[in-house]
Amino acid sequence: MKAPAFSLKKALTLAAAEWLAFWSNPAGGLALLVFLVFSGILFYNAVAEFAATNLSVLAQGRILNADVVIFANGLTNLGLVVLLVSPLTTMRAMADYAHGGRLDRLLAWPLSPLEIVVGQHLAAVFAISLLTVLSLIPFGAIWLMGVGNLMSLLTAAIGLFLLILACAAIGLALASFNSTPLGAALTSLGVLGLLWALGWAAPYLPPQAAYLAQGLAVAPRLAHFVVGLIDLNDVVYFLVLTLVALAIGRPLGHQK
Repeated sequence: MKAPAFSLKKALTLAAAEWLAFWSNPAGGLALLVFLVFSGILFYNAVAEFAATNLSVLAQGRILNADVVIFANGLTNLGLVVLLVSPLTTMRAMADYAHGGRLDRLLAWPLSPLEIVVGQHLAAVFAISLLTVLSLIPFGAIWLMGVGNLMSLLTAAIGLFLLILACAAIGLALASFNSTPLGAALTSLGVLGLLWALGWAAPYLPPQAAYLAQGLAVAPRLAHFVVGLIDLNDVVYFLVLTLVALAIGRPLGHQK
């Protein structure tokens, strides 16, 4: 029997329904609060560090580059917030299907497993992207005041979007193999945290292990984007990570 053709319209319809369900759930408000609080703290710290360091540098007759201290450090740290908050969106999907009574309604939809995977992934991507855009507003504001580089901000947005694609896919894949929302969140946080921490650990590892860690680490690749560099290897890395995670995951609420 021939498999039904993939319908992007059906996937987008499911994504819209999932997205609305996320914001009507307390987890949506929690994710918004956590994201804005953490990103606000990191932005404040980046600006405060720039102001404090610039005073001492000015005394030496030099000017500190705001691109490095505020944009590079602040936007890279924003990627860490994306990583920390994304499990809240994917664990919410599992919680709703396992305990919210939405499984029967999902199974009643004429959707293929691929359409469910794509729809759920897009819903998570849309939710995290909205949070990220809100957190980019302060960087845009200081750029309008003449601080920082617009190209760095634009390329950072591209890098963050690629990171969001990967984080959402990994979170959904791991959630599909967990029996509880908390287990899904902790597993996702552990895997994503490891991918981030590999960049920190690489300098302390033996040469061959350090090379492997650098190749798998997320942070160094995101750091390229936030300084205005778009490397094809970094783009491929995030896309492959996303596709592999989507391929090994099972559609949430459709495992039976």
